[in-house]
This record gives sequence, C-alpha cells and structure tokens, in this order.
Amino acid sequence: MLAVVVVLALAVLLPSLRVYFSQQESLRQLKAERDQAAQDVEDLTDDLGRWDDPAYVVAQARERLAYVFPGETAYRVVDPEIVESAHEDVSGAIERPNTTVISPWYTTLWDSIEVAGNGTGATPEPTPAP
Repeated sequence: MLAVVVVLALAVLLPSLRVYFSQQESLRQLKAERDQAAQDVEDLTDDLGRWDDPAYVVAQARERLAYVFPGETAYRVVDPEIVESAHEDVSGAIERPNTTVISPWYTTLWDSIEVAGNGTGATPEPTPAP
C-alpha cells in the first residue's frame, strides 16, 4: 500500500517539478538578457555622451565623412590590391548583342528563349535515327 502511495505521489509531483525547472531556466535566460540589455543601454549612453565633446565631433566628421578644414588638402589612399587596373585583360568579356534595334518586348523575350534553348539561336537540326 505504501508503494502505491509513493508511486502516486511521484506521478503527481514529477510533471510539476519538470515545469518548475523549466521555468527556472527561462528565468535565468531572461535575467541574462536583461543584464545584456542594461549593458547595451550603458554603452549607448556613454557613446551619446561622447558627442558632447567638440573634439570627438570633429574627429568623427573627419573619419566618417572625410571632412577637412578650409585650407587643408584631403588625400585618399587606395589599396592597390582592391582597385582594378584599366589595363587588365578584357579578352574574357562577353560580347553583348547589338541592342540599338528597337523591337517589342515579346520579340526580345522570344529571341532570348531561343538562344537559351539551343545555344545558338538557330533552329536545331534533327538527329538521324540509328
């Protein structure tokens, strides 16, 4: 009889304990999110406070917007690895068709379908049966 009572008590308490521990985990996650949000607010408040300093405003204008004072000469250094040279080989460029002829949109669409379908734009020739 005692075993039945213990099993019944466990059957009643286990779902409640599972929910309790699940809620405790959710509470820990929410507290961590709250602490992170508070840290973000503090960082943004500090950043906002920096804009009260005129030297910071000048430094940001020079850095972000490339502003210079009157009489100064602005120079921009460009990384040569990023800039493409005008003398590069352009032999791999795709030739574009002559688009000076004005035709209706549906004609252009049909022509592009034909070119995509058989690769040449010409009608395919039938293959001989073996």
